[in-house]
Amino acid sequence: MLCAAPLSGREIASSSKPLPKGEDGVNMRKNLAQSDVHARASRKRFAGLLWRAFPASSERDLAAKAAPVLGVSERQVRNWLQCENDAALRHVFAVMTIACGEEIFSIIEGRG
Repeated sequence: MLCAAPLSGREIASSSKPLPKGEDGVNMRKNLAQSDVHARASRKRFAGLLWRAFPASSERDLAAKAAPVLGVSERQVRNWLQCENDAALRHVFAVMTIACGEEIFSIIEGRG
């Protein structure tokens, strides 16, 4: 049985296309996952969901309501509200569930 010889590192590197570089030598490919615009927008949407899920008169009140429900500190909730940190997916799903449930109950009760 014949097996092909493994490629050397030089052969592998020579077969790939070189990355486009800018004048300063930085890789010019766009990575949308690392975009600041995307991060800011998603953090802002999550903050809006927090306000919807835990209606309150201030950030401090909201943090006091949300922290025990989500199993995080009040400081963490305030960081989310100020769009300083990303939330874990489990927290995003929990807040989405609460916010949507609140919306459904407001329709049933005739508030919406």
